[in-house]
Amino acid sequence: MEDLHDQPIRCFAISMYSPYASIESMQTDLCFALRDQDVMVSEHLNSDFPNMDLFKVQLAAIGRHSGRRFVFDTNINHNYTAGNRSIYDAWSLPRFSFLTDSPLRKLDKLTQFPDLGLVGVVDLDFQELLSEVSKTGRGSIPLPHAGPPVRAHQRRTEERPIDVLIIGNVSSTLSTEEWLQMTSQGDPTLKQCLQKAYERCRTSTHPLWKIMKEEAASAGIPLSDTAKLAKYVNALETQLIADRRRELLKALNTIPAHYHGGGESPPEVGNSVTGHGPITFLDALDLMQKTKVVIDVSPSFRNGAHERVFYAISRGAYVLTEPSRFLEHEVENDFGIGFLPYNSADLESTISNVLDRGSRTLDDVRDRALQHYAKTHTWSCRTEVLLKHLETEFWSH
Repeated sequence: MEDLHDQPIRCFAISMYSPYASIESMQTDLCFALRDQDVMVSEHLNSDFPNMDLFKVQLAAIGRHSGRRFVFDTNINHNYTAGNRSIYDAWSLPRFSFLTDSPLRKLDKLTQFPDLGLVGVVDLDFQELLSEVSKTGRGSIPLPHAGPPVRAHQRRTEERPIDVLIIGNVSSTLSTEEWLQMTSQGDPTLKQCLQKAYERCRTSTHPLWKIMKEEAASAGIPLSDTAKLAKYVNALETQLIADRRRELLKALNTIPAHYHGGGESPPEVGNSVTGHGPITFLDALDLMQKTKVVIDVSPSFRNGAHERVFYAISRGAYVLTEPSRFLEHEVENDFGIGFLPYNSADLESTISNVLDRGSRTLDDVRDRALQHYAKTHTWSCRTEVLLKHLETEFWSH
C-alpha cells in the first residue's frame, strides 16, 4: 500500500475577486508560498459572476484525491453541505480557513464550520477569543499577517518621491458622542461603560473584547451572550478605527502626505494632506515602493499586525503602525517599523524623527529590515507553520 507521504500534498484554494481589498492578493501570495513548499495548488477565483460548473469539478477532484489534501479559503466563506452534513466532514476533506478579522465578526459562519476544519487567526489573542465564543472544528492556529518575497529591486530613500502614504477607509461618519448615544440607545449606564471601554482602547494594547468585558462587569452589565458581546465590540472597533484615522489625518499640517481611502464621505484632512479617494490594492503596492514612510492606522490588532505593515516592508518603506505586542521585537531592534503615538498631536514629530535620520541611515535600516523580514514575516514562513499543523491534525494518524 502506498504511503500518503510518497506523493505531494494537494490544495484546492478558493479566493474572491476583491480589487480594492488585499484578500485576493494575500491568498494568491499564500498559494505561491505553498507551491514553494511543493504543495500542488489548484485555484478557483469567485466573483459576482460565478462559474459553478468549474467549481464543482475542482471541488470533486480534490475530494476524490486519495493522498494528503485540503481546501483553503478565507474568512470562513465557503461552507457547503451534503444533506444535513458539512461536505468536508462527509468527504473526510480537511479544510483550512484563514480568518483575517476578529472571530466576533464571523459568528454566523463559525456555526457552519466543519469538524474536520482548522482556522488560522491573524492576532495571537484571537485564539483565546475564538475558544471562548465558538467550538470550531479542530480549533485554531496562529497565522499572523505576512507579506510576499522581498522585491529584487529596491529604491533608495532618495529615489522615493512620496514622503508619507496613508491608506485606509473611514467607515463611520459618526462623532464619538453620536456613536455612544446611538449604541447605548440612551441607557446612561451602558453609555458610560462604552465610553470607558473606548478610552481604554485608545491607549492600550489590551484586547478589545477583554476591555469591553471588564468594563461591562464593572458596570454590572451582563455580556455572557456572545451575540451581545460581538455587537458592542464590533461597534467599538469600527468607531475606534474611524476616529483614529480622522484624528491622524487632521494632525498632518506641515509634512506632505498622500491619503487614499473611501467611506460615506471624505474625511477632513490637515493642510499638508492630499486626498485621492479609494485605490486598488495593487496600485497601493506600486505607491509603497515610491514611499519613504507608510502609515498603517489599524488599532484592531493588539497582538498582531495589519498586512499593510508587511507588504510595505517588502517594498522597502519604513512603517509607522499602531502599538502591538506582536511587533515589539521589530521596533526595539529598529527593523524598519516604529509605533505611532497615542496622542495625534505627536504624529508630525514622530514622522520627523524618522525622516530626519537621513537617506543613508534609512537605507541601512531598510537593508537590515528586509533581511529580518525575509526570515520571519513572509508567507513562506507562515506556510511552513501551517503545513506542520495540518500534518499533525489531519495526516499523521
